[in-house]
Amino acid sequence: MEPNYIYELITKKLSAQITPEEDLELSRWLESAENQAEYEALTNIWKGSNNIPAQRQYNAHNAWDKVESRIQPVQPATVKTMRWKYAAAAAILVLLSAAAWWMTDKPNDIREIAANEGRIKDLQLDDLSKVTLRPGAKIRYSKNYQHHKRVVELTGEAYFEVASDPSHPFLVKTPDQSTIEVLGTAFAVETKQEATTVIVTEGRVRLAHPSSQQGVILTSGLKGVSQQGQVVASDNDDLNFLAWKTGTLKFNDTPLVDIVPQLADFYGKEIRIDDSYRDAAAIQKATISFRDQSCEDALHELQLLLGFNYTQEGNTIVISRR
Repeated sequence: MEPNYIYELITKKLSAQITPEEDLELSRWLESAENQAEYEALTNIWKGSNNIPAQRQYNAHNAWDKVESRIQPVQPATVKTMRWKYAAAAAILVLLSAAAWWMTDKPNDIREIAANEGRIKDLQLDDLSKVTLRPGAKIRYSKNYQHHKRVVELTGEAYFEVASDPSHPFLVKTPDQSTIEVLGTAFAVETKQEATTVIVTEGRVRLAHPSSQQGVILTSGLKGVSQQGQVVASDNDDLNFLAWKTGTLKFNDTPLVDIVPQLADFYGKEIRIDDSYRDAAAIQKATISFRDQSCEDALHELQLLLGFNYTQEGNTIVISRR
């Protein structure tokens, strides 16, 4: 990992601003004894700089003088390269600590809202935009995000209804570094660590990734996928992309082999088709819908329609030939 990024992670760790994902990255870096020693040295530098006065005009030069005076005694006299290594690290750390102070000085600036498992979360942002979070999803945004660009960070899956404000673009940032830019629209977003999927129901959005030459413009009925730096658009053929929000699953002449994973995702269950039945399940099709029904009821209706057996094996439901 790049040194500057490591110092940023260390600063976030020491100022209690680090995310679980970043903490995991830092833990992996600390597996090296050399890295652990460097971390401990920087921790001591950080602790020694806690007396920097809390003022808005932050003097980085004076702060560096203070930190430099503290790091001199800990440098091994026989290893000059380490002296320069820690000096460079300390210089970066001083600047980052100023940024960390700015964040911690105003703890209410960042809002984080999460939907608990098993419960959808509806919320309205300050600009009257509406967000519906799927259970397990969360968003982060600045309290003053309307001042220039309206930026939210999303982890998980959500549906956005964005209030129109052309002078303040609305941006959604995702874990894979994709960015969704809108002016006034309604759309669904599914984020994963390695990919982002956007489906537009109204208006238009732009889906982009830093590694891509250009993003794609999505309008109503289109789906965009950003994965491994590539961004592509296609017609949306997923009838159930909002099933988690509406409570309704719909299938139109859909093979059982395609129905099962959607049932598993919707109900949060482990459901699989037995290998001996998979070929038949690829041929059997169903036109059916489920609304506010239990997983047991949905499987029973499918069983009556298509004629299969299903059993519970531990935490997994197995569908097999009758």
